[in-house]
Amino acid sequence: MKIVILTVTIVVVLLVLVRLSKRKFVAAEVNVKASDIDAIFAKLDAVQKDGSFAVFVFTASGGTPTNDAVNIQFSIEGGRSGFDWVLLAPGNLRDESRFRQFAHARGYSVIDREMNNVKYLRVEGPKSLPHLCRAVICEMYQIAPDADIDLIPEGFTWP
Repeated sequence: MKIVILTVTIVVVLLVLVRLSKRKFVAAEVNVKASDIDAIFAKLDAVQKDGSFAVFVFTASGGTPTNDAVNIQFSIEGGRSGFDWVLLAPGNLRDESRFRQFAHARGYSVIDREMNNVKYLRVEGPKSLPHLCRAVICEMYQIAPDADIDLIPEGFTWP
């Protein structure tokens, strides 16, 4: 039963990401800052319900929403919190190896996963996942810490 719920949840998340990656302008429920990432992760982690997630959507500096939007997320999978790099959006596909190198250089283990013919990369503890998320946004993509980032929460409320 848990596998069915997990499969359905991942399919829904992936469909949302596909839909967002095809839009010219990404519509999100909430705008947040990099400084909110720890609190967002804490709220999601407290839920510990498979299918809950927090998707962060942003555009690389100087990029266009259509081609350069990047989607990263925290999600609960098998009762564990993780950081996911879903390989659907053009920006995520383009920067897959760059993300792998970035995460490995900071001591994170990147796990290749696939569900319903959609590949994604997952990072789980013990190192700080909020730290990785902030580093990807602010260091890898040079997004200012006070810049607006779109957040799509599911399974928990924000703020």
